[in-house]
Amino acid sequence: MRPSLIVVLLGTLVLAGCASAPRLSPQGRKLVQLRTALGVGYMRQGQLGLARNELAHALALDPTSAAANNAMAIVEERLREPVKAERYFRRGISHHPHDGSLQNNYGAFLCDTGQVARGLKHFRAALHSPLYATPQLADLNMAVCLLKVPNRKGAIHYFHRAQALAPELAAPYYYLARLRYERHRYAQAKGDLAQYLQRTRSARALFLGVRIGRALGDARFTHYCATRLLEGFPQSAQARTVVEWQREGRLLGR
Repeated sequence: MRPSLIVVLLGTLVLAGCASAPRLSPQGRKLVQLRTALGVGYMRQGQLGLARNELAHALALDPTSAAANNAMAIVEERLREPVKAERYFRRGISHHPHDGSLQNNYGAFLCDTGQVARGLKHFRAALHSPLYATPQLADLNMAVCLLKVPNRKGAIHYFHRAQALAPELAAPYYYLARLRYERHRYAQAKGDLAQYLQRTRSARALFLGVRIGRALGDARFTHYCATRLLEGFPQSAQARTVVEWQREGRLLGR
């Protein structure tokens, strides 16, 4: 699973018409869209059984639906049914090879299951889809996948592409901060992380901020990140580590 990306990806599921759909009445097409929308809604709420049921009804009416196959694949992936998930991805793409959302989500699935080369191929297909409305998501996923190779230079390139297309995205700033921290470029890492924290917060990012602050000897930034971590994510493993460092008087040490 890709916990940091899946919420973003769900937003790309559109109720598009199906170019190769079976002959359906206008009422039938509307019913497919309605059942798909209900399925996506249940999926966002974490009610995966209800989501699967609604999407199964949509696919019974139109097995070629891009949106229904896309959503059902993600549901099956979240239910830890990778074989079924891949079947729905492949079926959707077989009918809609130029659907950028399907290509992107299938690429992320493949990358998460260790099939990096295949995943990168599908991200490229998404980026070459002229009708894909959110190419920044494929750029972001491509970058994260390239980190597994590892190809840091390529990853940085695609993180910057994602930033250029959608400056509001938080994730690229976190990954760039992490990469720069790993290369001991602490001042640049702090700048990237500050951009991330202006957009959202997470336990892992705040803990990275603590480590960056310690490396810089920046007590103010260290305390800021530590305080936000303990207040916002008190049960996290990162918060427990910070509490231990505080107890041992090592919070400001390297």
